[in-house]
Amino acid sequence: MSPPGLTKGAGVLPDSPLNAAVGETVMFSTTLTPPETPFLTVRWRFGEKVILDYNTTSGNIPHPEYEGRITLFISTGSLELRNVTPNDSGQYIVIIITGAGQIQDGNTELGVHGEDISFVVFYLETNLSIEGNSFKLSCDAGGSMISREWKKDGVKLTPDDHLSLQENNRVLTFNSLSRKDTGVYLCNVTNPVSQEEAEYKMVVYYGPENVQIKGPSDIDLKTTLTLTCSAESVPASYTWMLNSTKIHNSAVYTKDNTEPSDGGNYICEVKNFVTGRTSSALHGLSVTGLPDFHWMSI
Repeated sequence: MSPPGLTKGAGVLPDSPLNAAVGETVMFSTTLTPPETPFLTVRWRFGEKVILDYNTTSGNIPHPEYEGRITLFISTGSLELRNVTPNDSGQYIVIIITGAGQIQDGNTELGVHGEDISFVVFYLETNLSIEGNSFKLSCDAGGSMISREWKKDGVKLTPDDHLSLQENNRVLTFNSLSRKDTGVYLCNVTNPVSQEEAEYKMVVYYGPENVQIKGPSDIDLKTTLTLTCSAESVPASYTWMLNSTKIHNSAVYTKDNTEPSDGGNYICEVKNFVTGRTSSALHGLSVTGLPDFHWMSI
């Protein structure tokens, strides 16, 4: 409220509050243009405390607490405040009497916060990201008065039965990981004076499951055999065995010029070295046909 006898001026100070980090300089800019006749008086207050008094007779008289920290721009009544601290947070009021005797006043809010956010980093707080396990991912940052927002593949995350956000959104907790949780996670950290973000690419390990072998069950002699093994598994390693003898280490097994000894039971064993799980499939093969014989005349 304006002091008795004063009419509150519209737009003398911006309506939007100001924010600054510790140690920064803040400019309280009025919306006034330099008048033809200098202002008669300018008074700045911080709450009930007078920061500065100016009049055409005595000049500029700052409060001792603010000496060396403030500069008054008399042409517009604007005030510069330097090296701000959290104690400078609060309401600032200006009262101006123009050379024509018109009274202008206004007020605004200043919030002084800690230093800029200096870093954002992820920490894995639990075991490996294996399907079915619980999992925690924390987003830590340097700075103060920070808030966090999480996204997966560009979409904002919201808590549900599957995941939760704890400790003021610092910790993202999965109750039971799913392979669908694989993706790019973004933690956006903000405070009133800065913003930083970090990215974490999560892979959920699972399997092996649903091991299958594709290929013929019957094949002629002296032809090419190709068997393909597949499984739902991240990651996966493949081992082929024929009649209990290891013959190959890859998802695809190929044999040129098949022989009768290539017939039998093929086993594809799939192992996931992260989950520690193993699964396999069996495929029977018959090699048919007669080999070529070269007859000699006697």
